[in-house]
Amino acid sequence: MKIELRRINHNAKLSEETSAYSAEIWIDGERAFDARNQGQGGCDLYRQLGRWTEAEVNTWLKANRPIRPFQGLTLEHDLEAEVGDLLAQELEYRRLKRLLRTNLITIERGQIFQYPLRKRPLGLVVRAVTATNRQAVIVNGGDDDVIQQALAILLAAH
Repeated sequence: MKIELRRINHNAKLSEETSAYSAEIWIDGERAFDARNQGQGGCDLYRQLGRWTEAEVNTWLKANRPIRPFQGLTLEHDLEAEVGDLLAQELEYRRLKRLLRTNLITIERGQIFQYPLRKRPLGLVVRAVTATNRQAVIVNGGDDDVIQQALAILLAAH
């Protein structure tokens, strides 16, 4: 079961205790649910559109996603956890894309570093960084694997 979010509309200003968002949930290439949360601490709300029920998706997720620890508890994976993970990935991706416009982003020693460009040419900053650290992986202009590696590091930091 491939679950993805599309048409994500996130509003940081309305996000108080939870993320205020609306999105479409697609499963195996078919629109399955509309999802939303008003950002005030309540659960996500789903409107079924496709053939899958929320209970069926939860059953599949519990069987196919690992249990995860949270503050001394173990939580089974369900649709709300899946949507939360997908939303966090998308928001970090958007943040990374914004950072790439004004910073050189590198992966060094398993961490993300950013070097402000401040009207300096990207190539000049790249040469300065790689002169001092030849193992630095440049994220700017990197392929999808490099972007995914950077996202994984950013998500793990949260």
